[in-house]
Amino acid sequence: MESNPRTEEVTLAVAAGLSTSGSVGIPEWWPSGHRVGVVLSHDAGSNKDQELLVRVQDELVRRGYLSIRYNFPYAQQNKKRPDPLPLLEKTLRAAVAALLRDPQTAPAQILLAGAGLGARVAAQGLAHGLKADALICLGFPLHPSGKPSQQKSDFLFRLICPVLFVQGTRDPYCRIDRLESLLRRIGAPTQLAAIEDADHSLAVIKRSWRSAEDVQAEVRRAVVRFLEQVTRTR
Repeated sequence: MESNPRTEEVTLAVAAGLSTSGSVGIPEWWPSGHRVGVVLSHDAGSNKDQELLVRVQDELVRRGYLSIRYNFPYAQQNKKRPDPLPLLEKTLRAAVAALLRDPQTAPAQILLAGAGLGARVAAQGLAHGLKADALICLGFPLHPSGKPSQQKSDFLFRLICPVLFVQGTRDPYCRIDRLESLLRRIGAPTQLAAIEDADHSLAVIKRSWRSAEDVQAEVRRAVVRFLEQVTRTR
């Protein structure tokens, strides 16, 4: 048991001859405290060092939650085109397994969280049978940019765990009114935190009265509040 919070770099074995890297955020005195682990998946045009994920992980470590952010294989190889969905899901499962590998330090509860593509992969993984206690979607891509009528969301109806959607009100990939309509029809318990003047990456738009720090703090508060709610009831 370590007394100081820290980040450890790890290698995830995804398939034969294929591995990727991850960064595990370990809070002080782990595994005491919450015994909750969070798996953070990055967006399409980024990698595990995406600013949003780094900031969220820092907050999780400060609050006593174990977490891992990791690269999808295409990001590890510095490619732009995302891997096929089965490989993305397999990588997510490898990241979950990394947190559960050691029974002495494994979290008692696992939550999935993702930004953009990472949120979609996590949701589809759950729909395909991956087990987790809750899901956090940070900028969920509900439809192609500027095309709200072309929703791709059928898999959301197969979710059973609590889900938090943290969405920017200026996200071209997710019109808030369309998401609200969808959430009224989903059977799983859902919450929506609409972040005023934030874009798809949950960053403040240029012409806004809000500061970047204000928006980032609101995102972190929404995530921590949801974590406290879902882990307290289990």
